[in-house]
Amino acid sequence: MASVRVHGTTGRQPRLLFQQAEAEALRALPAAAWAPEVWHEARVHRDAHVMYGRRLYSVPWRLLGQRVWLCVTAHDVRVYAQDERVATHPLRGEGHRSTVEARLPEARAALRHRSRGHWETRAAQLGPHTEAYVRAVFDADDVLSQLRCVQAMVVHLEGFPRERAEAACRRALHFGNLRYQGLKDILRRGLDLQPLPQDGHLAIAIPAATATSPAPRYARDVRTLLLR
Repeated sequence: MASVRVHGTTGRQPRLLFQQAEAEALRALPAAAWAPEVWHEARVHRDAHVMYGRRLYSVPWRLLGQRVWLCVTAHDVRVYAQDERVATHPLRGEGHRSTVEARLPEARAALRHRSRGHWETRAAQLGPHTEAYVRAVFDADDVLSQLRCVQAMVVHLEGFPRERAEAACRRALHFGNLRYQGLKDILRRGLDLQPLPQDGHLAIAIPAATATSPAPRYARDVRTLLLR
């Protein structure tokens, strides 16, 4: 057997070498089996929560805006900031939030309770187009996943005159743009100040083919490309 045959390099039997030098260095197996972990980077939102798997977990409010690491096991979520564990939550539980109230400052504790109805009411104060736009964003996906997006939208719109907020939402609805960045771009580029296309067609002047500029024989007409 190989275990009793003298090894060409060590000059000793592997079995005897194990018994005399290596066996004492072995450690006992852990009592519990190793549990797989998933590491996920997340940003702490303004409500002092991070999101994982469509569920929110609170962290100390001093970490607002910072990036943290989540160590997710089959049972819990551990939050680390600069290699220090700052929060631990059960992975699952009742409701879509796991919150430790002591981690929230008094001024922000109530913010986490603001639901869809709260933001729809604030949007309605800007006008009917803004309210309709916010409702469309909520209806486009799960309410929880859209709540933060709508919160950012409404707060951003409240920084503009009511007329511009209404015009921006009307344009965004017209083109089916339900993204926060898209709404910001409309306001940033002043597109809300431009009239909407009439009758569902883009207001683009396309010169017709002339005798000196015949329509291409094997290419699609440019109108069919622009107006799709």
